[in-house]
Amino acid sequence: MGQYYKIVNLDKKEYLHPHKFGDGLKLLEFGCSSQGTLTALTLLLAKGNGRGGGDYPSNNPLIGSWAGDRIVIVGDYYDDEKKDDPRFCGLYDKVSNGGEYQDISNSVATMVKLIEGG
Repeated sequence: MGQYYKIVNLDKKEYLHPHKFGDGLKLLEFGCSSQGTLTALTLLLAKGNGRGGGDYPSNNPLIGSWAGDRIVIVGDYYDDEKKDDPRFCGLYDKVSNGGEYQDISNSVATMVKLIEGG
């Protein structure tokens, strides 16, 4: 089966779901993707976009909105491990069950698709 992951912003209580970018949920399924989840994360973390050649030509407020925040790529098996850091115990399930954390994947995926379309 394998372990599934989500990218979580602990400060903003937001997350990215790799399936919404056309990627698999396993670490290397989205970690090796040339477009999709990692492109989305790159845009969220980018500081100074729009000031030079090769930048994404947009003033979308999502670009750079995660810069400086605490980000974790958390797996659903984390609870089965030695639980060395209680901040992450149950985090995957907490994110997956909705409520406290907001899935911003659709908004970011729309932005990423604009890049792919040129």
